[in-house]
Amino acid sequence: MEGRLQTLIVTLLVLITASYIPVESLNHNISSAIELEDSKSVHSVTEQTIQEWDMDAGNWYSIQTNCQTCTSSLFFNDVMIHSNELNYSGQISDGGKLKLVIDNPQFENFESSILTNVSDNHLNTRPSPQTNFPSTYVYQCPQQNNCIDKDSPILASTYLENHSNHSVHGILESQQIDYFGFTVSNGQIVELNLQHANSDIEFTSYFQNSTSEVEIADHLSASSITNHITNPNLKYIDIVDDGRLVIKVSSATVDTIWSVGIIVHNQSQTSMLDLSEDTEILGHGTKSVIIEMNSTMSLNLQPSIFDVDYTYQSLVNSEWVFSGSGLFSHGINNYIFPLPSSTALKLIISADVFYLQINIVDFDDIDSGLEAPSLPPILASTDNSSWPVLDVKGPNLIGEFTHSIGDTSDVYRIDIDAWEDSIHFVKIEIEGNINDFEIELIEKDQEDWSEVESKVRTITLGKLSVAIEISRGTHFFRISLLNSSTDNAWGEYVEPTKYTIITTYELVDEGEEPWFPPDENAQKWGNIARWFMGILFLLPALYLGMIQIRKKNYAKEMLSKKQRLQWLKSRLDEGISPKQNRRELARSLDAVATLDWNDACQTWGEADILYRTKNVAIACWRLDPRIAETSDSWPIIVGVYIIEGNWEIAALRLDSPEGEAWEIKSVTPRFLHSGYEVFLDSMMKGNKTFLSLELVGSANSVDIELNGRMNGEPHACRTSKTLYRDEEE
Repeated sequence: MEGRLQTLIVTLLVLITASYIPVESLNHNISSAIELEDSKSVHSVTEQTIQEWDMDAGNWYSIQTNCQTCTSSLFFNDVMIHSNELNYSGQISDGGKLKLVIDNPQFENFESSILTNVSDNHLNTRPSPQTNFPSTYVYQCPQQNNCIDKDSPILASTYLENHSNHSVHGILESQQIDYFGFTVSNGQIVELNLQHANSDIEFTSYFQNSTSEVEIADHLSASSITNHITNPNLKYIDIVDDGRLVIKVSSATVDTIWSVGIIVHNQSQTSMLDLSEDTEILGHGTKSVIIEMNSTMSLNLQPSIFDVDYTYQSLVNSEWVFSGSGLFSHGINNYIFPLPSSTALKLIISADVFYLQINIVDFDDIDSGLEAPSLPPILASTDNSSWPVLDVKGPNLIGEFTHSIGDTSDVYRIDIDAWEDSIHFVKIEIEGNINDFEIELIEKDQEDWSEVESKVRTITLGKLSVAIEISRGTHFFRISLLNSSTDNAWGEYVEPTKYTIITTYELVDEGEEPWFPPDENAQKWGNIARWFMGILFLLPALYLGMIQIRKKNYAKEMLSKKQRLQWLKSRLDEGISPKQNRRELARSLDAVATLDWNDACQTWGEADILYRTKNVAIACWRLDPRIAETSDSWPIIVGVYIIEGNWEIAALRLDSPEGEAWEIKSVTPRFLHSGYEVFLDSMMKGNKTFLSLELVGSANSVDIELNGRMNGEPHACRTSKTLYRDEEE
């Protein structure tokens, strides 16, 4: 009886174990994927390491210890099956426990690459473009460019979501070919990482749309045993159309076990870079960044690992002007210089993957924020504010000849503020490479701007100095390079030549304090002139006041009627031309901004998007497409209300959450815009702005974001709701 009971218990345990196998098998497959990721971490340097895995019947394993001085043994169900190999691989016929024991008497640092519970579950025939094909899950980087591992020797990407692994793996039994595929979109970049293979392997990529197929020329391959630790191997595929990517896995060797990591990166968007906060640029493919700077700043860029192609433009008078292009070499300092009078710089970077460190280098003279001109002003009436002021009573100052921009001569302004007929002694001495310098001190006649006296000096007795007695007013000091011819092109970096200016000042004669008795006629006509000029100055203010009153009255009229957008639609239905309606809309946009925010929003009608924080409120409405100036464009209205804080360099950004990026075709009222951004510049507390925008693109939705600097700190806000082109969505 006891024997029968024991047999029954054993039978029940077997049945329970059998029913548990599918769930356990799923857990093993997940564990195997995680195991490959975990193996990237360095093993603790211990004398012995033991690892175990539950294996399912029929599944495969591949273990690469990567330890040169170690000895190892592989056990299955406590029976040794292999020993002292760098690469263990095989198939398990029955379920059980696989155990690896590594003895490390030399305490070598090593990382193992381990793949367990691998099965052959991929198709063996490549589908045609018209054939339905099961899509394999691949990892999409959730944050733009944040997946790049800056410590990787090849800048490989990592998985951000709880360090989970989403690699694809399989086994080529009997030299069969495996196929898997996944959906891709235009603008994406697919990163293939050969993580593990126990023999030669090749991954061939095919792009398919609904009608055709193209083979990607550049293959990912290895000629022998490999893993991501000892032999990092990446390939990048640029996607230029919507479709799917089919990957062919092949090998000349039977029973090849493989694993490939796949990370999909979205197209990089143009962004503002605040170098007070961000000093790094990361990305794939092509990326554009806009940096606020002036014409006395240069950028120092240091690519890591790989060289980077670049093009840059300077913002001059609200227009982007091409300024240069070339190659940033890794491991060295690379410099670029904006054009004169620039207020910003747009840097366009291109490479499969890139990581650059960036910082600003000032090349202004004597800490003035100005690059000293090469010649004095020709006329006394010339605005001389661009000539740096040399304080002859101040401390020593440092200037430089910036050879990269062709700077070979610097002229400084000397302002002497004193009584009439006073005389002053000024001495200027130069330290630096004085053998290469020539200096000149120029005294100007304040009435006709002629040179009263000019002294030119070169090195004498090992010193370079000049001294002169000058009168009250504006005078100039010039320092120049002798034999200043250079072979470098504009913008090509050459080490600058620096110099130190040492000034000595003495008041020789104070002169007499001037005094003039008032003239009666001057007093009389002066009073009349002041009243007349005062009235003239008030006239523009009165005119603006009248315009403002008319604007407010019109806004109140709109508020009483409300449903302005519905009214515009009815006008279009009546046959009134879109041009007339656009003029009416432009007038309404200007007037509504004078109302309270809630009243202004109600005037247009129910908003499609209404978003509010403690600092900013944003509202958005769809417009009838018939009112658009450009055919097939999508017209919308966006309202922005600054509740708290003062914004600088504010920009309205219209992102496409999926599909092609938007292009802003027109903005009313007129604001500077580029691509999918509208530049609002400065916005103070209480400002209300309503814009009519026309968007061109194939996407069906838009996300609205306001970014810039609020109270001197970078700030951004994004509407919590996406605006869809079709109301039913």
